Amino acid sequence: MDSDEELCEVSTYRGIPATIILINLLEENQVVELALDATCRLYRQCLRSGSAQILGVYLYGVDDKNTAQSLIESPGVKEIIPFSLPALIEFKRLKSFDIHSYKKAKELKLSDVLWHCSKTFANCKKQISSYKVILLTQLKQTPIIADQTPTLKRVKDLTDSNIDLVILNIAETDYNIDSFYINFLKEAYKGQDPILPEPIFDSIEIEKIMYKESHRRFAVSNLSFEIAEGFSISVGVYSLIKKAGYNHHRKINLDRESNAVVTNVTKMTKVTTESEDIDSSSKELPLLNSELLYSQEYGGEHVEFSTDEMKSMKNPFGPPMLRLLGFKPVGNICKEKWYLKMGYFLFPTENNIEGSTVAFNGMHKACSDLNMVAICVLCTRVNARPTIVALNPCKNPNGLDVAIGFDVIHIPFVENIRDLNIEDEDESSVEPAHKVVMKDLLRSIQFDYKPDMFLNPKLQSEYRAIEAIALEEEEIEPFVDTTKPNLNSFQNLKENLFEEMFGPFGELAIKRTASKSASGCSKKSKLDIDLGLFQDRLSKNHIEKYTVPQLKEILQFNNIDGLPALTGLKKAELVNLVYNHCK
Repeated sequence: MDSDEELCEVSTYRGIPATIILINLLEENQVVELALDATCRLYRQCLRSGSAQILGVYLYGVDDKNTAQSLIESPGVKEIIPFSLPALIEFKRLKSFDIHSYKKAKELKLSDVLWHCSKTFANCKKQISSYKVILLTQLKQTPIIADQTPTLKRVKDLTDSNIDLVILNIAETDYNIDSFYINFLKEAYKGQDPILPEPIFDSIEIEKIMYKESHRRFAVSNLSFEIAEGFSISVGVYSLIKKAGYNHHRKINLDRESNAVVTNVTKMTKVTTESEDIDSSSKELPLLNSELLYSQEYGGEHVEFSTDEMKSMKNPFGPPMLRLLGFKPVGNICKEKWYLKMGYFLFPTENNIEGSTVAFNGMHKACSDLNMVAICVLCTRVNARPTIVALNPCKNPNGLDVAIGFDVIHIPFVENIRDLNIEDEDESSVEPAHKVVMKDLLRSIQFDYKPDMFLNPKLQSEYRAIEAIALEEEEIEPFVDTTKPNLNSFQNLKENLFEEMFGPFGELAIKRTASKSASGCSKKSKLDIDLGLFQDRLSKNHIEKYTVPQLKEILQFNNIDGLPALTGLKKAELVNLVYNHCK
């Protein structure tokens, strides 16, 4: 662990993640159609984000007559989407795929299916950073007896090759899981007690789980964690929550006439002359990057430095790494109060330094037992700015089946801290009834927050408009705006006290009163209700000609007993109230 070669090696992050989705054709048609629909939603989500991820979708449990004996397809396996980057033409084929055109096999040979996955990963020409296989099936029907032992051996070979196996239980209700799949999951968990998958029968939830499983290996950086001089371990820095609206799509410009891609090219040149004579011709020669220098004006002079000197000044801590500074009690850290930006999650890897997991587990146990956090310097990239972070031990972040790890909390520098001059208000001026209303309001709008609860409505609208054009669809797919408030949460509030505290709310906006120091021009007075005209419209049932503010003024003017709160009512409801109480 402390060899010079391992300590001098700079961790790099290369390759793209790869995921294979397997759909069991031997299940009921409803289960297969649900799995196919969830896979279609996942593929569309990958197209929207534009992330570089290799996806392949295969159907297993197919009769051998429907499969070709080639390098692409194995016995009992039918290719739906080839193992490649997401493409629009493949999405159209997945959307129009008919599962009823294939016959089901008489028996299941799962070892051939897993061998096909291993062969697919090996034949991929791109560099892969992580491997994952997701099986969409029920845990009832098992392979034939002669194939069960080879299947479990194949699972062990895949896990030893760092290929993750995940099973999603597509079912409506609970049932007894066959012992074969318990052994299957035990081998997939490398001998540990497996967590049996819960039944799920919703395509949206299945798509969310698959998307989470396929993106959980997206490492921000693989670093060397320097705990002490001459002692380092290998760790991976992960971002468990994606930034809102973040995608990898490139926006390009096209020529209006030829639809050719418009590119921008920046060239730097230097002008030279053959001689010192004024009349001599000048030439423009390309300027190389090695000929460029940076400069900074200081004290009236230009201080020059090269590109390497510029990089060393921006990052004086050397290559990207994580360095331990010390420990502090956990009570000194407050994620909510000291929040600067989205944090990370730290997890050990064995890619560069063997035995890192053992040392990582020991540090996690020590910090948990002593209620301490580790203070470190983090630099994730070569040109990234080093930041001070706190490593807080945690378990199962965001519901993932990860036993241990550290929350990476960004700590502010002293320049980021400001003292707020908060004046203490007299609480005696607040009425007890108003306190009760605020407590009821806070209780009614409380909910269990999850990162995937809210979607950006602007981005969702943009995605669906682009998809409708690309897929040549006449109608844009509708979506639910999750940012709108739930009106049912405000039904049990006392409307009179609420309006007394905050004023009226709804479509009617509150107008600001003009200040006394304003110009001397008189403001236009508010229009009063003509009682004669009101009686005439009331007799002819033409009350709807009044506006909403005028209808509210009519109802409030008559001092009607038992009149409900008018805030939030529509115009038709106000008109009915006028007819009921003023005739």
